[in-house]
Amino acid sequence: MILIDTPAKRQALDGAAASAVFLSQVLLSPEAAVAAQRNLDAQVVATWPGGGAAVERGLSELLRAVAERVEAAALLEDHRRLFVGPGTMLACPWESVHRGDEGLVFDEAAIEVRAAYAAFGLVAPGGGREPDDHIGLECSFVAELSLATLDALEAGDAATGGEFAAAGRRFVDEHLGAWAPELGELIVAGAQTAFYRAVGHLLSGAVPLWREAFAA
Repeated sequence: MILIDTPAKRQALDGAAASAVFLSQVLLSPEAAVAAQRNLDAQVVATWPGGGAAVERGLSELLRAVAERVEAAALLEDHRRLFVGPGTMLACPWESVHRGDEGLVFDEAAIEVRAAYAAFGLVAPGGGREPDDHIGLECSFVAELSLATLDALEAGDAATGGEFAAAGRRFVDEHLGAWAPELGELIVAGAQTAFYRAVGHLLSGAVPLWREAFAA
């Protein structure tokens, strides 16, 4: 894939990386959510890239979270209910569970995702003890590919940038695009805090942003 290096393309890749890093952190770690709520303000929220109805709803909820900051315990509990358990998780964070025929972890999607990481020399944290297809890890991979594409362009290597971008577009199309928007809806439906409702909306809205950032 030939990637044309323009200021707009670099801005799109930078926005994709920033949004993917934020979502990865708060989906993987409730402590990151606590820190994010503490550090966010209206000016930072206004810098969120992209647009669309889902993003607009997410930013509205994020502003509410900033204005009406809840106790850390409420965010920790919301994360537990949504993504951890015990009991039924309201928004199970593994792709295999949503897309596999039997709803099992470590299913075909996890193997495919692990292979995608390995192609770029990456290994998901946990040494194989945790499924590679956790939504937070998949978002992190989008961030890695966005930054790798951007670095290649800044080095004047549009061909390598195109390879990274093609891999990113393929990963979004084959994986995140197939389940992240629906997971975002589950997060919104199950969340008890404005912060995690924002995360759900922003996750759904990020997929078209990432597709566009990786486009030729």
